[in-house]
Amino acid sequence: MVNKLLATVVITLFCFSSVWAASCHSERLASSTPTSRFVSSDAMVTDRQTTLSWMRCAVGQQWNGKTCKGKAQTLDWQHAMAIVDKVNAETLGGHNDWRMPMVPELASIVERQCFNPRMNIDVFPGAPSKVFWSSMEKMGTTNYAYTLDFGGGAAMASSKEELGAVRLVRGGPWWKPPAVMSQR
Repeated sequence: MVNKLLATVVITLFCFSSVWAASCHSERLASSTPTSRFVSSDAMVTDRQTTLSWMRCAVGQQWNGKTCKGKAQTLDWQHAMAIVDKVNAETLGGHNDWRMPMVPELASIVERQCFNPRMNIDVFPGAPSKVFWSSMEKMGTTNYAYTLDFGGGAAMASSKEELGAVRLVRGGPWWKPPAVMSQR
């Protein structure tokens, strides 16, 4: 009875951990963010397709030359937006033009082959499976801004009081935002 119970616990833990562990399946889909698309420069990577440069680590993590270590900081939207000034004052990677990304920019680094995180873990090693803030506020309200979930890949409007992670970008925009029609 004890052996059967122990086996059930081990199988359950294995199944549970495999659901939450980083998982990429190259045989199912073509890569949406192949490693060859990126040029790395220490704590920063540049996407050759979009020409955007990204922090390899989420705010709160540290690049050790091989991976991102530590825990990603989670902040409400107001504090997330304020972190941009702090990072620029520190001239991360020798640059002081970092900014919060827009949703399409965050979506450009989603890797559809992977879950938890939904990112290319060769390009962004140690990436957390968290919801990340964008700079885009929801039209018609000042209480919501858009986030992108790098656990599963969905974008959504979130209350600015909720907590989210931050990954800053520089350059761009590489896409043309749609024109907003006035409502009369």
